[in-house]
Amino acid sequence: MTRSSLRLLVLCAAAALCAGSAATAKASLLPNLLPSLIGGNCGATSTVFSPWGDERSYYFTASGGFESGAPGWTLTGGAQVVPGNDPFYLHGRADNSSLLLPSGATATSPSLCFGLLDPGLRFVAVSPSGTGSVHVQLVAHGLLGVLSVIDGGTVQVGSTWAPTTVFSTLGSQLDVPVGTKTIQVVLTSSGDVQIDDLYIDPFLMK
Repeated sequence: MTRSSLRLLVLCAAAALCAGSAATAKASLLPNLLPSLIGGNCGATSTVFSPWGDERSYYFTASGGFESGAPGWTLTGGAQVVPGNDPFYLHGRADNSSLLLPSGATATSPSLCFGLLDPGLRFVAVSPSGTGSVHVQLVAHGLLGVLSVIDGGTVQVGSTWAPTTVFSTLGSQLDVPVGTKTIQVVLTSSGDVQIDDLYIDPFLMK
């Protein structure tokens, strides 16, 4: 299924859901109801990964460049912000920090903006030993707490800085109609891994 047809399918489903739940409400309420169900409005986006053939538009996540330390992040197992930026300077030429995850360390992001059509997240990484990997989990939150924990997959990290593959957030999207407003990203390393510039694609807003 193409990106355009997926967008149309999900928007139609969301619109149908809204129509059914508000059958007795005034039609003027629908424009306000729809955003509350599908989320989004995550801020400015750019095609930051276009040099690697990825034309999706991403928004930069809260504290995703670690330039002011890691406010809002929970770090365990020796994870820490260290000097040294990715050589692409995706977020800005003045950046000079990144996050080091020793083998077995975890880093849990603050709550991040999320919408029904957010298809993935991406960052850049390097393994000083050349044999590292990063495992990604997504924790979906709703009004009553944690709705689900989704396994985003594992990516191997090489000895030179490079963008990761796109980690899909599709599983978390299933929770959006029942109240998901934010997600957290949990990164777990195997082997030493350094990461920088975490971005999410807010598909809804294009």
